[in-house]
Amino acid sequence: MQLKSSCLQLYRSRNSMWIREPGKITDRIDFLGTRKICLYLLKGEHAMIIGGGMTWVAPYLEKQFSALDFDLSRIKYLVIPHSHFDHCGAVPYLKRKFPHIQILASAYSREVFSKEKATNFIASANRKAEEHYLQNEPDRPDSQFDRIQVDRVVGENDVIDLGGGIEAYFIEVPGHTRCSIATYVPQLKALFPSDSAPFLIDDGTELTNPSVQYDFFLYLESLKKLASYEVEVCGFDHHGAFIADQAQRILQQGLEHTQNFGTRIIEQYRRTGDLDKMAQELAIEAMEKNKFDFLGLEIEILVARTVIEKCLAAAPGDSGTA
Repeated sequence: MQLKSSCLQLYRSRNSMWIREPGKITDRIDFLGTRKICLYLLKGEHAMIIGGGMTWVAPYLEKQFSALDFDLSRIKYLVIPHSHFDHCGAVPYLKRKFPHIQILASAYSREVFSKEKATNFIASANRKAEEHYLQNEPDRPDSQFDRIQVDRVVGENDVIDLGGGIEAYFIEVPGHTRCSIATYVPQLKALFPSDSAPFLIDDGTELTNPSVQYDFFLYLESLKKLASYEVEVCGFDHHGAFIADQAQRILQQGLEHTQNFGTRIIEQYRRTGDLDKMAQELAIEAMEKNKFDFLGLEIEILVARTVIEKCLAAAPGDSGTA
């Protein structure tokens, strides 16, 4: 009850603290993309795009790049936070638009992108979403997903100096995926956690369920690490960014929420023992809260089942329960 009340407080203060629509966040950070799929432009003497988006966001990006009062030739880097299809789909389009940029990702993301099966799945998922969102957009840029060539692997404590006093530090945050990385800019106290922390659902009344698709314990440890940073801008890959006091607070809330969620899943499974029913219920709950209609129920159920299994694997004395 206390956590939900705090989230409601965040929702009520969204006009000043929760930036849900693309636009300027600070003089150094622009929010690009859409409310559902967020990317960020970090500006020093050189610039960096943080986030890889989806193919259907390309028309929005085209308009936003055209409207920016910024020399686009200064964009030198693009960071892929992890290899899921909704975080890398727009990368080939961005590489075609800015051939000079370097694509940065973790070592394991690079391995994923080298596999034909993974590339085909990412392309297929993006194509389905594009058919849904862009069916009434006849004139759109070439957003086709083909392949991703990672130019530079980044990991824990690696730093990219953008000049002008702006440095991007990379943090390994496994748990959501094996390949997840976050980006932190100490000079701006800006953190970009991607899906390594729960974010607010679309209406702002509560946090999303933590997307623990690799390891619950590592997700929790990664979130503790992220919550220890001094943060005044927290830019998520979905549903926008938080600023000022709310940026730090939402990470702390996410940590508490994740712990409570793990307990909830374990207790529910001990009561029912029905993994299939739990996965379907959790998937429907996620779809209603997040409004991520680009996923579809089938994928949501697969994700929900994985999340449940990872929570159960972390339960004391319950190894192998699922």
